[in-house]
Formats: sequence, C-alpha cells, structure tokens
Amino acid sequence: MGPGLLGLALCAATANIAAAQTRARAPSTDELIDKHLAARGGAPALKAIHAVKMTGAMRPAGFDVQLTYEETVVRPGSVRINATLQGLTVVQAYDGASGWQIQPFQGRKDPESVSADDVKALAEEADFDGALIDYKAKGATIDNLGSIDVDGAPTWALRVSLKNGDQMTYYLDPDAFLTVRVVTRQVLRGAEVYTQTDYGDYEKVDGVYFPMEVASGPKGSSAQTRITYGTIVANPPVDAALFARPAAPATSSAH
Repeated sequence: MGPGLLGLALCAATANIAAAQTRARAPSTDELIDKHLAARGGAPALKAIHAVKMTGAMRPAGFDVQLTYEETVVRPGSVRINATLQGLTVVQAYDGASGWQIQPFQGRKDPESVSADDVKALAEEADFDGALIDYKAKGATIDNLGSIDVDGAPTWALRVSLKNGDQMTYYLDPDAFLTVRVVTRQVLRGAEVYTQTDYGDYEKVDGVYFPMEVASGPKGSSAQTRITYGTIVANPPVDAALFARPAAPATSSAH
C-alpha cells in the first residue's frame, strides 16, 4: 500500500473511530428529555405555572405590517390567540374540546367553527409543556435521531409521533438543551405539509425559560411569520369564558 492509499485508509479509520465515539456519547431519549426539562427550569417550576399570557408584535410572512399579538394558554389545554391591526382583531381559540375563530379581514365578524385540521393545530399549541414532556402519558412515541445539523450547528433531534397522527421533530441545542427548531409534519386535506418553527432569545419567567422570538413558515422557505414577545406573564387571572365560543348576535326579523 502506497503512502497515498495509507493516508486515505488512516483518515477513513479515524473517521470511523470518531463516528463510533460520537454514537457512544449520544444521550438516550430519556436523558435528552431530562436535560431539556432541567434546562427549561425543572419540573416543579414548570408545573407551578398553570397559565401564561404572552403579548408582543407579529409580522406576517410577505406583508409589511405589524400586528399586536396576544396569546393566552391555560392548563390542561386551552388557548386563545388575538392578532389586531387597525382596530380589527383576528381570533382563534380552543377550549380543550372544540375550536372557533373570528376572521374580520375576510369579512366574517361572527364566531365560526374551525376545520378539523385547525383544531389539531390549536390543541398542539395548547399543550402547555410541549410534546416532549410526559409524551408517554399523551400517547406519543419518540424516535431518537441523534445529532443533526441545523443551519450548520449541531443539535440533538427527537421525532415525536403524536397520538393524532402528526409528527413534531424537536432540535435541541447540545449545550443549553433548549429547543432551537421544531419541524411539524401534518396531513392537511390529504397532503403532507411541513412547517418549520425556530425559537430564540430565551428569557426566564417565574423560574421557567420561554422563547421571546418565534419564526414560523413552510419548511425550507424564507417566508416566515415572526412573533416578538415584549411581555410574558405567568399565572395571570384568566376567566374560562375567554376560550368559550361567544354566541352569534341575534338577528331580528322584519314584520
């Protein structure tokens, strides 16, 4: 074997050894989830928060406008999202069983039911702890995908198969163990749709880290809706009626 071939063989052997060492060091699924939970603030701190209200600004993909954004999430699984522009407010809400919306920019100012696909998306948004925490109790399974690069940086990837059929792949920072990206696979109207959501600028609120920057859009697209939170309040007073579908205004008949 000549020196050139010997060098190639040594490089290949070194690469194989490095890869084997990387695999040997790869944390298990439970280890990653434990580290993720600890990084967020720990189970006691997370469970002590039963409601959260987040307010900020939203810039929709492809539009040069800024909406006032407000999201309220309450255990065990209620969420309401308000987005306001020029006095008109888009509302989407889920009360743990059904979802509804108000879409004034589409000329519909009365509450209406959302589609079954939107109900699933709202239920996932209402999962206070996220899909990784208590995943077995939620009827989900997890595949440990090991180390995967995100924008050139290594992450630990966990693919969660939800009970409802959707999949969410979490990418965790290998040092901080906080979520940097989630790619969600859904089947919408018979077609697979992949959505990428990036998280950053984490800040601690009542002992728990929350992302203050969220950007979401089709996987692989540069068009993203960006939300920047200015304030996150833990355990605010919340009336359960906030999530209930309001009655449509009565219409009077002419006599």
